[in-house]
Amino acid sequence: MIRDGTMLNNSVLIVDDDIDALEEMADALQDYGLKIHTASDGDAALMLANEHRPEFILMDYLLHGSTGVETAFAIRKFLPGVQIIMISAFENLNSVVTIKNCGVIAVLRKPLSMNSIGRFISTRLTHKKRQLKSLKN
Repeated sequence: MIRDGTMLNNSVLIVDDDIDALEEMADALQDYGLKIHTASDGDAALMLANEHRPEFILMDYLLHGSTGVETAFAIRKFLPGVQIIMISAFENLNSVVTIKNCGVIAVLRKPLSMNSIGRFISTRLTHKKRQLKSLKN
């Protein structure tokens, strides 16, 4: 089934300017059979999101040169169905309303439980595939 001009896939884009955290998240999520793409800034995230059309984006709130919210708004212009999970090391996010307005499905605080995120993404993908399959029948 086609969604936003692409086939449903197991692709996840992880965006974080902390390279160690980025690599750790990528390694952990690959164990769930997900195809992982990584970006360390908003510009790279835009390029990779356009190229790979991920189902999920795991995005840090603060990036060098931009915020995750700005990047999420830009990505939503050409990939409106993508599911974005915003992450932050900060306890108090004053922009939670703004974050929710850009279509973020969850806001999570670092440090993250990669097992929980991996299971969450896998479950949502399985559910979506079942829905698409039932629509075809």
